[in-house]
Amino acid sequence: MAGPATPPEPRPVALPRAWYLRVGAVVAMLLAGLTLTYLRADPAPASAHMAFLCQLLSVREADAGFDAQLLSLQAGRTVDDRALSQFAAQAAQQVQRMAALPEVVPAADRPALQQALGALRTALDAKVAGLPDFRRTHLGLAQAQAGLPSAAADLLQATENTPLQGAARRYVLGFLPGSGSSDEGEADAAAEALRTAAQSDPALAPAVRRLLTQGDSIHRLRSARDAAVDAVRRLDTTARIQDVQRRYEESWRRLDAEAHAWRIVLFGLAMLMAAYLSWAFLQWQRMQRQLAGAHGELQRRYQAQLAAEQRLKLHATAFENAYDGITLTDARGNIVDVNPAFCRITGYSRAEVIGRNPSMMQSGRHDRAFYTAMWKRILETGNWNGEIWNRNKYGEVYPELLSISAIRDSRGAVSNFVAVFADIRHLKAQEKQLARMAYYDALTGLPNRVLLADRLQHAVARARSRATVLAVCYMDLDNFKPVNDGHGHAAGDLALVQVARHLQAAVQPDDTVARTGGDEFVLLFERSDTEGCHRMLQQVVDAITLPLQVGSGSHTLTGSIGVTFFPQDDIEPEALLRHADQAMYRAKQAGGGRFHVFDAEDDRHARDVGHHAQRLRQAMRRGELVLYYQPKVDMRRGTVLGAEALIRWQHPERGLLPPGAFLPLLEDDALTIDLGEWVIEQALVQAGRWAEGGLRLPVSVNVASAQLQGADFMRKLGLALERHPAAADLLELEILETTSLDDVVKAARIIEQCHALGVHVSIDDFGTGYSSLTYLKRLPARTIKLDQSFVRELLEDSDNLVIAHGVIRLVHALDRKVIAEGVESEAHGRLLLQMGCDCAQGYGVARPMPAADLPDWVQIWQPPQAWRDCARVRWTDEVYPLLLAEVQARGHMQQLRHALQHGRRLSAGPTLPPLPELPELPELPDPTAAPTLSAADRLALTERLRQEHATVRQRSDAVGRALAQGLIDEARARSDALHAAHDELLAALSAMQFALAAPVVVRASPKAQVAVSA
Repeated sequence: MAGPATPPEPRPVALPRAWYLRVGAVVAMLLAGLTLTYLRADPAPASAHMAFLCQLLSVREADAGFDAQLLSLQAGRTVDDRALSQFAAQAAQQVQRMAALPEVVPAADRPALQQALGALRTALDAKVAGLPDFRRTHLGLAQAQAGLPSAAADLLQATENTPLQGAARRYVLGFLPGSGSSDEGEADAAAEALRTAAQSDPALAPAVRRLLTQGDSIHRLRSARDAAVDAVRRLDTTARIQDVQRRYEESWRRLDAEAHAWRIVLFGLAMLMAAYLSWAFLQWQRMQRQLAGAHGELQRRYQAQLAAEQRLKLHATAFENAYDGITLTDARGNIVDVNPAFCRITGYSRAEVIGRNPSMMQSGRHDRAFYTAMWKRILETGNWNGEIWNRNKYGEVYPELLSISAIRDSRGAVSNFVAVFADIRHLKAQEKQLARMAYYDALTGLPNRVLLADRLQHAVARARSRATVLAVCYMDLDNFKPVNDGHGHAAGDLALVQVARHLQAAVQPDDTVARTGGDEFVLLFERSDTEGCHRMLQQVVDAITLPLQVGSGSHTLTGSIGVTFFPQDDIEPEALLRHADQAMYRAKQAGGGRFHVFDAEDDRHARDVGHHAQRLRQAMRRGELVLYYQPKVDMRRGTVLGAEALIRWQHPERGLLPPGAFLPLLEDDALTIDLGEWVIEQALVQAGRWAEGGLRLPVSVNVASAQLQGADFMRKLGLALERHPAAADLLELEILETTSLDDVVKAARIIEQCHALGVHVSIDDFGTGYSSLTYLKRLPARTIKLDQSFVRELLEDSDNLVIAHGVIRLVHALDRKVIAEGVESEAHGRLLLQMGCDCAQGYGVARPMPAADLPDWVQIWQPPQAWRDCARVRWTDEVYPLLLAEVQARGHMQQLRHALQHGRRLSAGPTLPPLPELPELPELPDPTAAPTLSAADRLALTERLRQEHATVRQRSDAVGRALAQGLIDEARARSDALHAAHDELLAALSAMQFALAAPVVVRASPKAQVAVSA
């Protein structure tokens, strides 16, 4: 379906173009002024300025180096004068470069700066011009100084006169570099002494004259050199350099001051431009507001019109694309328009129905009164909805869910009617399927208990009105358990289906054959007299004995039938079934394969029951009844959750009797209620005593249906709690599943009232009744007790395992707590823990004990090691296939053991079911999240399991073949090896189960800690 059209975006209000041009021109002028001012405000490139200063610094350094080198030569510290030429050339080169003044120098300052540079260049040239005189005198001085030592040596060799030698040495020392005026005075005195010696000794005269001549040359050349140095140094180039620097810096300062002035001007222009733009923006806003008023009103009108168009389009689209049929009529009921769904459902085209009345589609299933009441409600209330049957174009009658509404105009008068309807044929089909699932047995397709009860009520009423005889038959198959044990449950189910077909073929179509559970069936048939019923019963007995196809061969069963006739046995329908059940037991006691009619024997039994009830009342008065307590524990946490109070009869003659010895004969509802009230009272008294001793242990009590549904049950329960306030929160009631299902609404109300009093309620023997998920959802009980019939055979019956696992998963999914009854061994508890059931009760935990023994037992009880091992890990659904394989293996061994024990020849030995698909072992990065097994260990574990399974299958097949051939002794001889292989297979399965489990951190609970059950 196309989406609604998007409304156009509203265009902004436009101002006159001349206003924008005027503002733009002013802004352009201001931008031009800013640009020019910015260019003038920038004094000069900093690079040219720094380059000129660096050149001037180079000239200063070269001139200083020249003077330093000259003084070093004068002082005699160095003799190489080539550095003087280098310094002079460097200074001249830099001055030549500086002649091209940088652009930063204003034109007015350039002549003075050029003049200063010319003076500097002249001074440097003069320095360079004085270098030849200096070098000439410096060279002559060096040569004269070099000949002085030679002349002194000749004189010293020519005379041995010590004073004369000393005078010669003093004379030479006076010419060494660094000698002072005192040395020169000593040299003059030494020279005078030498002249005197030459005059006195003519032989020494040449050597003395040579030495003195050398000394005079040194005096003369040194004076000339010093004069040349002084002439060069008098050319003050340093002052010239400083003059150039001063003039350049003055020029730069003037330039920077001029740039600063231009920056001030630039700032002023920027402020002026900002002020103008602010003014322009305010003017623009004012003009926008002026123009937006009129434009907004036009826009709102346009949007309103557009929204109205969109709503019309949306309504039209919804009308055309609705999945349900829509019919629009005028005030007289004539069709104005229909949508495509109407055409799809009814088969009529739009053109075929326009202008016609919808009454043309009436199915005829509703009378005129129905339509009159419908239109009366529409006109009074404005609408009607409900289910109606109509006929389509092709003549098919179909149900629809219809809603009709009246549309009124502004004056309140009806202008149109709109009808919306949906085809609900598929819903009716689903209801029919659900009804069949609720009333028929899933295996055989026969009516179940619910439908049987309804048919029995109608059959009794029909027989009473017709004065006919109604036979109520209760049938149980004889020796059906060996079929399951010897051939498996699948074969047993197939046998039940065949029996159901034989029974249906034996009776007439109007008769009823129902399956109530297991191998029990109920038959209802109506005949004119009892003779006809007897003939019918014989036909049924014969039909049961027809051969059944079980496995690879045939099998024959018999049935025991108990029957009672109405109206000869004129009682309630439920009692008729009970009488038929009693008669069925008589048939079984007579050997089975026959039927037995309820008679006076049953009356005598009823009298015995009455006597039994009277004796039981006496036992209550005499205090012969006592309560034993069986603990309920949390196998995972190792805590005691509570105890169930179980009645015992301390009979003076027969000893201690369990409840099964006297409660099944109790049919007196009044006595049942009294006995139940006595149990609650005694349980509260005992719980209060334990609480006073420091043991707060919840106690659960079974409540019978008659007691629970009594009119004053809640009142009496409240009074009992008031009498025992210390134990008021420790009482828990257990009601049978079948009891709670008799009236689920009333049972739910009672459970809620019990919760309000602080009394917990649990559903006992779950799975033995109808086990309706709807009832379980509606009952507010938080605890479900899994019946022991599923738990006791859990280790060897895969069907019980599947049922128990399904019930546990179901209870957990509904956020309920589950407790398993009938836990007879450690193996039962281990298997339940692996399926997620942590709470248990049974002989594997403890047998029922007197009240005095329970506190000591609580203090010393600890869960078995196998349960503690299971509690250390978290069991997931990946383990369930391995549990099923374990139970199938145990069941397989049970079948073989049964055949070997009775030495029975089998047509075909039982086959060990294959292993399930083995899941991959978890390999998580967290070492605490899964068992740490290497890849080799995982492969070895899987391979071990497959090998052990193959070994068991091979050996069991060998035993099966021996049994099939009648070789019983050989089969028994092979059984020891088979049992050993079976034990190894169970060990491998257990190892694989623990490998798939994930460890959990479990807090250590104190020894024999008692936890209150929720």
